[in-house]
Amino acid sequence: MLRKLQYICLVGSIGLIGADRIDLFAGHGPFTLTPFLVLAPLVLLIQLLRVGLRGTFHLTIRPPIRRQIPFLAALVLFSLFALASVPFGLDPERGLMAFADLLLVSSLGYCISMWILAEPEQEKLILRSITFALLVYVLFCIGECISWSHGLVVGQGQRATSWLELTFAPYSLAHWAPRLSGTAFDPNLAGFVLTMYLALLDRFLGKSRYTFVLRCAIAILVLLTLSRSAVLCWTVYSLCSNTFWTRLASRRALAWVIAIAIVGSLVCVVYQEEIAGLAEVWEISDAVSERMSVDQGSSGEDHVLLIRRGLETWLTSTKTVITGIGFAAGPKVLGDFFGDDKHGNFHCLYVTVLAELGLPAFVILMFLLGYPVISRKGAVSLIAAIMIFNVSYQSHMEPVFWVVLALAWSYERRERPKLRSLALDNGPSL
Repeated sequence: MLRKLQYICLVGSIGLIGADRIDLFAGHGPFTLTPFLVLAPLVLLIQLLRVGLRGTFHLTIRPPIRRQIPFLAALVLFSLFALASVPFGLDPERGLMAFADLLLVSSLGYCISMWILAEPEQEKLILRSITFALLVYVLFCIGECISWSHGLVVGQGQRATSWLELTFAPYSLAHWAPRLSGTAFDPNLAGFVLTMYLALLDRFLGKSRYTFVLRCAIAILVLLTLSRSAVLCWTVYSLCSNTFWTRLASRRALAWVIAIAIVGSLVCVVYQEEIAGLAEVWEISDAVSERMSVDQGSSGEDHVLLIRRGLETWLTSTKTVITGIGFAAGPKVLGDFFGDDKHGNFHCLYVTVLAELGLPAFVILMFLLGYPVISRKGAVSLIAAIMIFNVSYQSHMEPVFWVVLALAWSYERRERPKLRSLALDNGPSL
């Protein structure tokens, strides 16, 4: 019974890992209590209860979990740098609260990755979790469409002020289309979570018709976010994935690509005037160009200015170069951008770590992200997607970031290069 309950909680914690639209405090708590923050600790507590009832503790460290040990050590070191920056930061009180959040989500994320690896039937676990996630995601998308049709939207740069807005109100792209984000409040984060689900499918599930349907559903849902960061993350993952190129090389896939390209071209040629008129009426070109542009007044320019401000903040003095301005102290130097919004940040993970934690913490972060690319098989596409997404976002406070990063460290080790192997084998013996 306890085993089944633990399994259900594990499926729920994976399926609702980015569901910050679901606030179990209903908007009346000091923070957003997401389902993950309830279900993931329950997985741990049930495991401790099972151990207590058995009276014995048996831990088998499998090779994938053993390969995560350097990751765990680097994560602890990164957390220590974050904690050390708090007392000397510009906002120690907020820094301490943010550190507690970081410690909680990173610890729970690592634990969930271990339970995934310890599960005897990993394929069924991932399949059930992602199927559940997409079903709930689509239900929330339907709710967002209904809310948008009734005029309930959240303006760009604003945050929800009521429970109804937090649960169903979508962001809108120039008032002509909702940016559907499902269970996540931010469309950018929604696309990132969906791409990470795609990575889990490629990692744990084989080729089947059902997984093909899930991959297609993920691609469509990513596009419906109308998020530049999300689409770029998904595109980079797909282009770097061996699975993508293997499927594309098949005759059937090439035939579909050619057929779609021909039909699309014919439709554009035949209905060119109608499409141009419809786009002009809906102001689609203006909305898209505003999202993609880096001209003055656009969202792209705001990202560039925030990154520049972050680098200037980091280079203010020798102290800030080494220790930064303190964890989560970004709002103190970004008042002209975000006013009194405590959620203001530099919109770039690398700049945020440099400005708030300093150079040593940045080096550790680069080690956490870069080492799997060098030493783990099949981790390139996953790490590339994470890194490109965090150029214009910062996901280190999200549990999905730590879950997938820990899993990337569990991949099989790459074989040593032949020249290096020969040098080691033929080297002098002591």
